[in-house]
This record gives sequence, C-alpha cells and structure tokens, in this order.
Amino acid sequence: MILGSCSEFECLGIQVFITGRSWESGRDRVNHSPVVRTELMARKNPRRNIARIEVPGEGRKIYGGWEVRIQRRGERFSKYFSDLSHGGKRLALQAAKVFRDEIDQRYKRYSVKDLAAKPSARNRSGQVGIRLHEQTDQRGEFDYSYWYWIAQWTDGHGRRRTRSFSIHRHGEEEAYRLACEARNQGIKQAKR
Repeated sequence: MILGSCSEFECLGIQVFITGRSWESGRDRVNHSPVVRTELMARKNPRRNIARIEVPGEGRKIYGGWEVRIQRRGERFSKYFSDLSHGGKRLALQAAKVFRDEIDQRYKRYSVKDLAAKPSARNRSGQVGIRLHEQTDQRGEFDYSYWYWIAQWTDGHGRRRTRSFSIHRHGEEEAYRLACEARNQGIKQAKR
C-alpha cells in the first residue's frame, strides 16, 4: 500500500517503512519522493517505534537507516541511525533498539488511569469525559439542531456508559452540571 504521510498512522499502532524502491514493479524510483509502505504489526513488535528509511541516491545506490521516534509524557525523542555510520543495516538496527530501550527505561509511560484523568488537547468542556454534542434531524426541507452535554465513563466491567442532558430542556449550565454529576456518580459506582 502506498501512502502519503507517515504521521497519520503512528497513533494507530501501524509501523511505517519508507523505501526508495517500488516493490510493485521492482524498478528503482529515480528522482521521486520515497515510497511509504505500511504494515500492521502486533503489539509486542520488536521494531516498535523504529522505522526503516531508504532514499535513492545517484545511480542504483540507496542510502538508508533506522529512525527511532518515541513520545513519553509529552516529550518527543527522535534519532536517526544511518547504515553507513553504524557498519550496516543490522548494526544500525541494534543501535536503534538500544536507544529505544534506554528511553523506555528512563521515561515512564502514562498509565491508563493517568490518561483517563488528563484532559486531551481537544477537550473543550474543561472536564474529562464531558462533551458537547449537536444532533441534527432532517424533516422535509428543514434541519433541526438539538444540543446535549454528554457524560461518558467506563463502568466496573469495562463497558462504556453514557448519559446525555438536553440543553433545550435543562438550560446550558444545568445540563453541564448534570453531566458532570452523572459522570462522577458513575465513576464512584465503578470503583465499588
């Protein structure tokens, strides 16, 4: 599969390889941008956070290496390990794995509980698990919009639970307060 961007797939757990050859035709790609190939990998991938990068050079020469990219607690780490400077593909890969493992040991990941308590950059409500939702109904030629504050949490059995509160029925502030209250009660019940 040929794709345009690597960053779209990093968060989906897809390993990205960039090569300078087109494996479909087997011919060199000269004066073209690198080909991006993705493969779905298992969670315990020995090459996790490591991408192979190969760029066509002059003639039939291909320059390549391994790039490590990791993010821990908001801090990004990236380092490139060239085949030429490390004595070949295997040695460059070994150096990349050593670097990746050092970062893994030195910097702790967020736990699931930490992530659940931390608002994401996209959060506009100011409260984790609370979101504003617009529902649009079409009736004939007209569109009707209904706004809700929705509370979302995970119960004690790992299932997602949601409750919605109409702004039309309760008003903006009351619907928001009820959503926050419903989420807090749901979380308390899950902890029992």
